[in-house]
Amino acid sequence: MAIEPVLPDYADRCISNVLDALRNPRRPGPLLDLRSAVRDAPKIVLVLLDGLGAEQLAPRAAVAPWLASHQLDPITSVAPSTTAAALSSLTTGEAPGRHGIVGYRFEHDGHILQSLRWTVEGTDARSTHSPEKVQRLEPKLAGVPYVGRADFQTSAFTAAHLRGADYRGAKSLKAMIPLVSAATAEAPLVLAYHDAIDKVSHKDGFGPSFDSAVAEADQFLSDLRSALDPEVMLVVTSDHGQVDIGGASVDLSAATDALVAYRSGEGRFRWLHAVPGESGELLRRVTEELGESCWVRSRRQIANEGWFGDMGDEVEERLGDVAVVPFAPVFIPDPKVPKEVNMRGRHGSLTSAEMLVPLVVG
Repeated sequence: MAIEPVLPDYADRCISNVLDALRNPRRPGPLLDLRSAVRDAPKIVLVLLDGLGAEQLAPRAAVAPWLASHQLDPITSVAPSTTAAALSSLTTGEAPGRHGIVGYRFEHDGHILQSLRWTVEGTDARSTHSPEKVQRLEPKLAGVPYVGRADFQTSAFTAAHLRGADYRGAKSLKAMIPLVSAATAEAPLVLAYHDAIDKVSHKDGFGPSFDSAVAEADQFLSDLRSALDPEVMLVVTSDHGQVDIGGASVDLSAATDALVAYRSGEGRFRWLHAVPGESGELLRRVTEELGESCWVRSRRQIANEGWFGDMGDEVEERLGDVAVVPFAPVFIPDPKVPKEVNMRGRHGSLTSAEMLVPLVVG
């Protein structure tokens, strides 16, 4: 039986619909259960836990009792299930095909842009790839207090997906609590971001340190809940889940790789950019070689199947010719990113472990 990808539910249960549900809970629309849960709350705090999937939370109820006891049904991430794309969908309310942050590394104006550090071949690219031009949609955050790491405050990716927000930098997880609590006295909606779970997963996979990171986040949420006024509703979600694959990889044969000019994307959602005139043959060969461990699609198939939602020509040009998206516990390497091989925990694909994220209200 063929394994089917978990496609983003852009019409309903997707991270892209969370902000609208919180801001307009009494209006009909997606995420009815979330709207119902917060409809009488005069103030809301939304916390984004980077890298905690629903399937990773489920077996860790003992170390995350607050999260485990306040869950609604999971929602989906976006495609690819990666931070840059998902956070941009959260803040703009649109699918990646509209906001244009279509992955960790994607083509823009003839270069491969690494979207989190905003670099091209390791060099800062803010002057040549303006965040406001790469991601043209205005985030729905005008004046909204946002509490996150202080060292992210002036980054180009912050400008791309958070411009307009009232960014309040914190130097530690503990320091976030009074900042969030104070912000609720000034605004009806406050956002906060915590990235430790994702970082630990990349380094160590699902070992004891991952459990500790989840437990630490759960304690933070419990402490935050205690610090907030009872009338404030606390909502928690994530941008994507994870798979722990160690260093397992698959790759193309030398003959097939000769049809590839360069690669973009990431290990669990790799784009192959074909040598001119060879995209059809590349698709055929990659399907033959890697089809037993990966979903293989052409750019046109990706667009037709709605993986990125509605997509204009400008955004479609940022994609490669052939997408190789593992459903098996492996990744597709890129010689241009040699350090990627050191990551244990990964995400980006459309497996349920990577796509389903918790939705928590308490």
